[in-house]
Amino acid sequence: MNLKLKDERMRLLIILILMIVSFLLFYYFKVILKTSILVAHFFYFPSILACLWWKRKGLIIPGLLAAIIIIFHFVLENEFFNIETINNFLRAISLLSAGIVVSFLSEHILKKEFEFNEIMEDLRRSNEDLQQFAYVASHDLQEPLRAIVSFSQLLEDKYQEKIDKDGKDFIQFITDGARKMNTLIKDLLTYSRITTHAQPLKLINLEKILEDALFNLHESIRETGAVITHEKMPILKVDKTQFIQLFQNLLSNAIKFRRDEPPRIHIGVKKINDEWLFSVKDNGIGIESKFFGKLFNIFYRLHTKEEYSGTGIGLPICKKIVQRYSGKIWVKSDIGKGSTFFFTIFPKKIKD
Repeated sequence: MNLKLKDERMRLLIILILMIVSFLLFYYFKVILKTSILVAHFFYFPSILACLWWKRKGLIIPGLLAAIIIIFHFVLENEFFNIETINNFLRAISLLSAGIVVSFLSEHILKKEFEFNEIMEDLRRSNEDLQQFAYVASHDLQEPLRAIVSFSQLLEDKYQEKIDKDGKDFIQFITDGARKMNTLIKDLLTYSRITTHAQPLKLINLEKILEDALFNLHESIRETGAVITHEKMPILKVDKTQFIQLFQNLLSNAIKFRRDEPPRIHIGVKKINDEWLFSVKDNGIGIESKFFGKLFNIFYRLHTKEEYSGTGIGLPICKKIVQRYSGKIWVKSDIGKGSTFFFTIFPKKIKD
């Protein structure tokens, strides 16, 4: 409250100073130089500023200054009705009109700004509620799923001799379904934690982050004979865990969606003005262009689970991580020739 009162007093002081200066200039031009050129123009500064700050209440300032123009005219002029009288009335009306327009626009802008802030606040709360719901729901769902898997296995072990082949198949379907659901829930948890459990940013050499991502994938790299090369990585202020996941998801996809030959993957990087452009290029099966816009939608899959494993959350996670750095992610690809995933980051525009 004290700060607001102090701010209002400062505004009032500024307006008073501008009014005094404007009046002195008005007096100088009107009385000493005896010219009407620009005499009313000096009053626009305090008038517009007052209407911007105080809206309709600020109209008292242009009203007062308009009255000064009229009163001064009748005090100084012997003739009350001449061309100068009309000019002064027009100046006073123009000053009042400017004040009315500015106060109206200022109120309209303030109203729209208030509505916009309310909408943004509602969106922020909804986003937080959704993230919290996803986290809690995913976390709480894991326990019953573990119970389903455990009791299914106990059922199979205890009554193995009494259950026929169809019964064993049914139990296997239940167990497989629960495990797949558990994997899906874990991925959903990971997705929700990108913003809710983000780590503080630290200056890190991305070479080390890439090494960690490659270490996590060393088994699939060894099995497929994948050859992965990369350009020199920069030192940036990032969330280490999320960037490991970003590289790991893109590299994992490049290895997974391979052709009959061993995967060959290259990671490129270059700086363009204030942004860093990264690329992950492979020689895999490629993607049809009509699917480019859908790839980053959560749970969207191009292939069946029988063809390729996964939950359809890997690329949406990459997109969400990149968006934290005010960046974008996209893909270019040709069927049978491979794909290149690009993403940009702005280290100076972090969204926390």
